[in-house]
Amino acid sequence: MPKTMVLLLAALGMIGSLAIDTYLPALPTMAHSFSVSALRMQQTLSVFLFAFALMMLLHGSLSDRFGRRPVILIALLVFSVGCLLASMAESYEILLISRGLQGLAAGAGAVVGRAMIQDMAEGNAAVKAMSQVNMTFALAPAVAPILGGWLLFYAGWRSIFVFLGVFAILLWLACLRWLPESLPKNRRSNGNLKAQSTIFATALRDRRFLLLTLAGGLAFVVFSIYIGAAAPFVIEILHQNETAFGWLFVPLVTGMITGSAIGARLVGRWGRCTLITRGYVMMITASSLGVIGFLTWPASLPWAVIPLIFGTMGFAWVAPGLTVSALAPWSDNRGMASSLLTALQTLIFALFSSVVAPLVAGQAWTLSLTVLLASLLSLVCWRLAQKNPDTQIVSNPSKTQGDTI
Repeated sequence: MPKTMVLLLAALGMIGSLAIDTYLPALPTMAHSFSVSALRMQQTLSVFLFAFALMMLLHGSLSDRFGRRPVILIALLVFSVGCLLASMAESYEILLISRGLQGLAAGAGAVVGRAMIQDMAEGNAAVKAMSQVNMTFALAPAVAPILGGWLLFYAGWRSIFVFLGVFAILLWLACLRWLPESLPKNRRSNGNLKAQSTIFATALRDRRFLLLTLAGGLAFVVFSIYIGAAAPFVIEILHQNETAFGWLFVPLVTGMITGSAIGARLVGRWGRCTLITRGYVMMITASSLGVIGFLTWPASLPWAVIPLIFGTMGFAWVAPGLTVSALAPWSDNRGMASSLLTALQTLIFALFSSVVAPLVAGQAWTLSLTVLLASLLSLVCWRLAQKNPDTQIVSNPSKTQGDTI
């Protein structure tokens, strides 16, 4: 895949992460500014995530009907409007509305980007391309909270949303110039609501698709649990200030980038199944060592974040193969399948980051234990998926290179 395409798809995938991670350091300040409790301010994240997940069900179907490029361009404009509204919000209610608007548009890049990769590559080639994209867009969780902390410190919380809006406009201009259309008109759906509903219903009944989707969502808990517990982990457990979020996010993303780079090279040699298996071994080993270490010694830097590096390396080996395996049979409705997969995984992310994380954020070992249990459940889901055949009800499975799962 051309480097320009990799960079554009990675930047599009960054939108959702930037919209979440950049403003995390500002939550206490924003709560004070609007005179609301920390719990109510946390709801701005929940509103974003649930709007994000809801609209993901439509992004892919719209791109199947009208093409990939128009959906991305419109979503970027809507996102920039939401950011502008947030930067000028004078009431908590307006802030909630603006975050919901951002959430409705932020998922288009991730959903449609996955579909575009599958449009342009298959099998191990698609896994390699997805790893390259993941390696690049993984910079966002490392850079975003650090950047957000400095913007907050020097220019106030409103500057964070100004930055997000400017980023979206610049990306819109880049896509207008360099992003090609990957879905020819003769391969687009007719947009019939009944037909689309039938496809969604079939996907939701497809046990293999659901198991692979669940496996991917649970594997991502290594990120979602620490994103939701970022402030307690950095400030209360590691005893750092609001400009020190890099101690958490840099290790997370270092592992993701390193793992993606290595995985893209090894998938052709090992095959998809072996890469996924060894990724799970790394994730489970890292989180197990985290539990043992934190129960034995107090959490301290830099040792407290080293397991995160290897945990996210393992995730980077697991995630692309699970995604490609889940989407491969849906060659005629790839956008729809990508929508459903991403929406379901976002709901899992929302559950762990907004509900589970606050419950386990008091101790470092409970965070590691949550990641360990989620990784084990993810492994079980993947193994069960291997025992289920591809769906062939509403789409013709595309033959992939290498392993079938």
